[in-house]
Amino acid sequence: MRVIETRQVLQILVIFMIVQFFGLFLASEIYSGATYQQVTTAQVVTSAASALFFIVYIIVLALVLLLIMKLYKGDKLFIIFEGAVVFLTSFFVFMLVSGLVTTNVLFSIAGNAITTNFIIGIAAALALIALKNRFPKLRNTATIIASVGVGLVIGVSFSFIVALIFMAILAVYDFIAVFVTKHMITMARAMSSRNLAFLVGVNEMEAIPKSSFSSGEIAEFKKEIKGVKMPAALTRMYKQGMLPVAAHMELGAGDLAVPLMVAVAAYKVSFSFTLSLFIVIGSILGLILTTFILRRYKRPLPAIPPLLLGVLAGILMYLLL
Repeated sequence: MRVIETRQVLQILVIFMIVQFFGLFLASEIYSGATYQQVTTAQVVTSAASALFFIVYIIVLALVLLLIMKLYKGDKLFIIFEGAVVFLTSFFVFMLVSGLVTTNVLFSIAGNAITTNFIIGIAAALALIALKNRFPKLRNTATIIASVGVGLVIGVSFSFIVALIFMAILAVYDFIAVFVTKHMITMARAMSSRNLAFLVGVNEMEAIPKSSFSSGEIAEFKKEIKGVKMPAALTRMYKQGMLPVAAHMELGAGDLAVPLMVAVAAYKVSFSFTLSLFIVIGSILGLILTTFILRRYKRPLPAIPPLLLGVLAGILMYLLL
């Protein structure tokens, strides 16, 4: 069981690192050649009060989603909402990526230039939504791209201190939403069951010899299957001395995007990505801590608090070195 869980932890870590490092790469393209005035002008959120406003906005949106989940039992409304979010966030990513190759102006409307990468961004975002709906296994891909977009947009728009305050407030909210009100767990389950691109997840099942389990684990397994009619394949497996083990692990898009947001905003401290890299390394350590606690207690956990701890550790390492 430890092998399959370790494999899933490594997969989640790889996904997390893809978001962080790919996001920083695109941020380097955004800031490349930009003047101090251009970078600071892009910061539209520079006060703690603004960060608090965004938290209130998130809470209101969560409450609205919970109400919809309670009253609406279909899927189409959620698919439309997912499509709108993925389009807005992935469009920005695709436009940046295409801008690495071409920036040709195709035509203009009312004096506004319409570039090749703008058109490519729209087309690619629409294609991603269509492909994800056609091939559900692309959920992780859509979530990764959308998370990069969110982290970049907010990171460019927030000053570093406000981004850090925003993450700290989010950590408190995340803790309350998981352990107190538990509405975050309800939303996560609803999104997972609908395969919405607001989570990344890894799922595996394999047969493991009974000898690999303790007597307590075998007794617990027998208790769970007592009175349950097992499929013939699983019955044969059990008689052959094997036990089926399923492992499942998920991480929210916000848990991917928020550390990237702080890392992108950190560029403005010294106009270099040194601090950003320390923050990313710290957030990776924070995620490792999260998975360690998850494996120990096997219950839903708020990921942002340990991620924040890791980010703060990264900042401390930067200051010391």
